[in-house]
Amino acid sequence: MKNIITLTLILTVLISFFGCRKDDAVDDSNNNSNIFYAAVNKEFVLISNVDSLQASNDTISEHVDSIISGLLNEQIISTGLKSFDLNSDNVVDVHFEIIDLNLFNNGNLPSYLDSMAARVGPVNIQVLDNSTYGYPDALDENTAIKETGNWSHNISVIGTFMNAGKFNGHGEKYLAIRLVNNTAFNYGWVKLYCSEHNDTLRIIEYAYNKVTGSEIKAGQKN
Repeated sequence: MKNIITLTLILTVLISFFGCRKDDAVDDSNNNSNIFYAAVNKEFVLISNVDSLQASNDTISEHVDSIISGLLNEQIISTGLKSFDLNSDNVVDVHFEIIDLNLFNNGNLPSYLDSMAARVGPVNIQVLDNSTYGYPDALDENTAIKETGNWSHNISVIGTFMNAGKFNGHGEKYLAIRLVNNTAFNYGWVKLYCSEHNDTLRIIEYAYNKVTGSEIKAGQKN
């Protein structure tokens, strides 16, 4: 009986935890175009304060497992991996998530530093990272995306403390990607918004050129 009451309380606390999960990806591409385009409009928010969690009014959290595991009185450490199949082949191409860096620093981060970090995890893609330090380029609209540059398949940071990431606090920017297609690549982009303090990540839309090896411009939809 006690366990049932505890679980009920946990579920009550978790009612509308994080994030607006909006529409699923919608293919808006022109079938006669070489460009595949899809709108996503998903927003993920990491709430690290239990009081804020209890007061929130979002949809039920996907993080029930973390609370049940005893994290109710701790910081919520991750939104979990948000996976996307960009080319509809039933294979995950990329993950996004927000994490709390206190988890990796024994809670010793100075209070004046933002403890959140937004990350992208390539699975069947690579991301353009000319920093070579795991901070992908945040492109402006109409920037050409092609073979030129340093492409990485490593987990990369979109935004973190001390503005080390290139996306946080800069409004809507474009992440350059290339999908692995056998021994070739399809070049594309994902439009992202990362908040100044890295606690909100919005995946807005994406597109890629269906012709392998061909460039695409950031924001190009047809």
